This record gives sequence, C-alpha cells and structure tokens, in this order.
Amino acid sequence: MLQQTWTSRCLMNFYAVVAASPTSWESHKIAERIEQRILNSNPVMEAFGNACTLRNNNSSRFGKFIQLQLNRAQQMVGAAVQTYLLEKTRVVCQAFSERNFHIFYQICKGASEDERLQWHLPEGAAFSWLPNPERSLEEDCFEVTREAMLHLGIDTPTQNNIFKVRRKAAPLTFGRDDGPLS
Repeated sequence: MLQQTWTSRCLMNFYAVVAASPTSWESHKIAERIEQRILNSNPVMEAFGNACTLRNNNSSRFGKFIQLQLNRAQQMVGAAVQTYLLEKTRVVCQAFSERNFHIFYQICKGASEDERLQWHLPEGAAFSWLPNPERSLEEDCFEVTREAMLHLGIDTPTQNNIFKVRRKAAPLTFGRDDGPLS
C-alpha cells in the first residue's frame, strides 16, 4: 500500500472513531462504509493516474483531495474525492525508459480474447504511445482495477465502454514527398 494511501486510511480511521458517537453503532458503520469506498477508489485512481518513471515504478502523476462530510453532530456522513491529473502530456510523450499510465498496460496485458475483439485491440499490437511494454510490474494487475471499479458502482458495460479503443480518422499529412495530400 502506498504511503499516501496508508496515511489517508489512518486519518479516516482516526476521525471515524473520534467523530462517531459512543452510543451510535450505525454512525460507526456508516463511517466504515465511507472509508471503504474511498479506499476502493485508490486502485482505480492509481491505474489511471500513476506511471512508471525513472525513479519510481508506481509514481503518482495526479493529486487527490479527500473531503470528509460531517453532520451537525460531527459524525461522518459522506465524503468527496477530488482528483486532478498533474501530467497530462504523459499520455502522448514519455521520457526514455519510462512508461505511460498503468491502465494502458493493464488493458493490453489483462484483456481476454473476447474483450480484445470488443475493444478493437488486436493481439500483440504495438502502440507508439506505450513504450517499454515488456516490463512487467506489480501495478499491471487489470483484475484489481476492474474489481475496484465494480465496488465503486462502475458496472461491466460501462467499463467496456471506457476501455474500448476509439477509432479516429487518419490525419491529413503535409510536407511529405510520397504523393498528394490525403
């Protein structure tokens, strides 16, 4: 577990215990459920927001702000997690020996044959925006990400829509000597 995740979990646990009324078992269970949903969001955020860099195999390329919501009795009744991508350019360009976001490798390594067909992802395809695919990392576990998405209420049809490779029309080429513009 990442240090950030561990710290978040400890703080939420502490606040859940301190904020819950000693006579209210229900408020304690609500706080535990909220904490679990936040923790379940971590594999998803890490898959879509972490990458292998020169210094760290699981480097966070996003920021996260967790807002715990309390009622008038100071009991935890909800939470909001706000994330923001710090390095959007990583999608199209990575430094030498670095990798793109984990989710792309997870999809390529973890998709079944049927999913590959459905998502327009040919077996063994090489993508210029996925450098160093031969490196295997612990973070390449697609099933963990998919399971976390289910726990967050992202059903399988919605996941399939997220993972589908969108086909785009070929771009116009300019300044090439091999024929007319397309």
